[in-house]
Amino acid sequence: MVTGLGPLCSLGDSAEALWSSLIAGRSGVTALARLAGLPVTIGAEVAHLEQHAALGARERRFDRSTQFALIAAHTALSDAGLLNDVRFSQQAERAGAILGTSRGATEQLEAAIARFSERGWPGLGPHVSPFTTTGSLSAAVARRFGLRGPNLTVSAACSSATQALGAAFDIVRHGRANVMLAGGAEACLTPFCVGILDAAGILSHRNEAPAAASRPFDAERDGIVLGEGAGLLVLEAEEHARHRAARVYAEVAGFGASCDAFSLTGMPDNGEGLARAISEALSDAELASEAVDYVNAHGTGTRLGDRAETAALRSCFGSHTSNLAVSSTKSMTGHLLGAAGGIEAIACALVLRHGVVPPTINLEHADPQCDLDYVPRQARVLAARVALSTSMGFGGNNACLVLRGA
Repeated sequence: MVTGLGPLCSLGDSAEALWSSLIAGRSGVTALARLAGLPVTIGAEVAHLEQHAALGARERRFDRSTQFALIAAHTALSDAGLLNDVRFSQQAERAGAILGTSRGATEQLEAAIARFSERGWPGLGPHVSPFTTTGSLSAAVARRFGLRGPNLTVSAACSSATQALGAAFDIVRHGRANVMLAGGAEACLTPFCVGILDAAGILSHRNEAPAAASRPFDAERDGIVLGEGAGLLVLEAEEHARHRAARVYAEVAGFGASCDAFSLTGMPDNGEGLARAISEALSDAELASEAVDYVNAHGTGTRLGDRAETAALRSCFGSHTSNLAVSSTKSMTGHLLGAAGGIEAIACALVLRHGVVPPTINLEHADPQCDLDYVPRQARVLAARVALSTSMGFGGNNACLVLRGA
C-alpha cells in the first residue's frame, strides 16, 4: 500500500503543490544562472534549498542529492503519519529504505576533483569519501529517521527509482519489512554533468524558450531537459496500514524489469525490452492489459526514445492502445534521471486518487510515429483504476510499476 508521498522538484515540495502544477500544465523549466556560458543553460531546478526547514545543520554539509532525499523522506513519512509515531520507532528493524540515483553525489564529487586538481592531497578531507559514496544516499535517510531494516542504493541509470520501488515492493510483500521508503534522488544540474550529457547529444538546446523546451512526442522535440529533486513513497504492508487506519493513496500491484542487452546508450527501435518489462509487470499484478487506464510514460523528448516507447506500448496493448491515456510529466518537471521514476510513481498515485490525468504540455505537432493519445496540453478527467509508470535508462535498463486504485 502507498501511504505516504514525498515529492521534491521544481514544481514544489508537497503532493499538493506538485499535483496543482501538473494539472495546471505548468512548466518548472527556467534559465539557470549556474549554467551561464554553457551550450545548454536551462533546467528544472529546486529553488531555495538552503532555506528548507527539514534539513538540520549537519545535513547542510551533505551533497545536494542527499539533501533532496532527506527532505523527500521527511515529507513522505509525515504524509504517512509515521514521522512522530512512537510505535513506528519501536519497530525500526521492520522499516527500511531503498533509493535510486543515476549520478549520485555529483556536486560534491566534482568540487573534490577540482580541489584535488588544484592542490593535490591537501585539497581533500575526511568527508569526501563517505559523502560521495553512492550507498550513503539511502544510509543518510536511514540514519536520520532510524530505519534499521533493509537498506540499499540502486543505480540503474534513468530506471533507478522505479527499480528501487520494485525492490522495496518485493521486500514488503514477502514479509521482510512492514514499511519501506523507496524512490530516488538526483542533483544533476551541475556544469560538468550537463556538459557530459550534452556531449552525448541528448539534451535540448531550446535555451531561448525554457518552458517550451521539454516536448515529448512532439515533431519538433530536440532532446531532454534536465530536472533535479527527489520522489519517495512510503510502501506499507496492507495489514500494518489497516491496523493503524492509514490513508491509502494506491496499491502497488506489480513490477517488471528487463534489459535490452543492446547498447549502452541506444535502444531497439521496437522498444522490445520495455515491452517485456510492461508485460512482466502486468503478469505480476495478475492483470490483463485491458485493465490499464493510464500510462505515465518515460517520455523524455528524444527522437529514438519516444518512438521506441510508442512501439512498446502498441506491442503490449494491441487494440486496447487506443483506449489508453498516456502522458509525460517530464514535459513539466524535466527529466530527473535516477529520480524520475519516483516523481512519476507519485503522479500515478495522485491520478488514481483524484481521477484526473495530467497533460503532456508543449505537444503542438505530433510526430507521425508517435500516434497515441498523449493527453496534449490540457489535463483530462478520467476515473482511472489502474496506472503504469514506465522507465527506460542507459544500458538498456527498463522497469515498469503497476499501481491500482485503493
